[in-house]
Amino acid sequence: MESGTTNHPGDCTEATEYPSEEPSGMLVLEDVEEFYTSRRHSLFGQALAMVRNRALAEDLTQEAFAKLIVEVKSGGRIQSAVRWTSTVLRNLALNHIEHRKVSLRIVEPDSQSQIDVAPDDTPSAEQVYIAKESRLRMHHVLSSLGSVERECVLMFAEGHSYKEIALQKDLTYRVAVDVVRRSLRKLRKRIPASQG
Repeated sequence: MESGTTNHPGDCTEATEYPSEEPSGMLVLEDVEEFYTSRRHSLFGQALAMVRNRALAEDLTQEAFAKLIVEVKSGGRIQSAVRWTSTVLRNLALNHIEHRKVSLRIVEPDSQSQIDVAPDDTPSAEQVYIAKESRLRMHHVLSSLGSVERECVLMFAEGHSYKEIALQKDLTYRVAVDVVRRSLRKLRKRIPASQG
């Protein structure tokens, strides 16, 4: 195996191993693993500098090495594995960046206009379903109260004062307060905690 650079004492750069080349100038597949081990951090850094996203940089690095393996298996002539993988990685990153720019110009503005068209107060199907289920549960819980308790609680929920409840239901003020509070305690015990 040939070494592209060597470490000298005090040199902080790591040695870069190049895959062996057969006399015909072709890389040997067995040496790609060692080349990967020695060059992956460098290529990852190159990708990260271009795309500024760790996960994407890792994907691009892996893809560049996968393309190297395919090229070696297919018998492609690679004069310099370092330059070849660096070029492939750069092209992959540039393709991704260009694709992202096109997506931003085409897809996202269009989807934003769709969002702007939809009215904000329109409930989603899930919200409609949850509201219906909540009403059914509340109706069931309210039906467990006596008729006077239920009517007093509903009036209270609509914003009527204790005094108004007392006058309409022909109760004393004190009794109206007691009926509403007692009914609310019953409802709290019967309504599941997740419903609030």
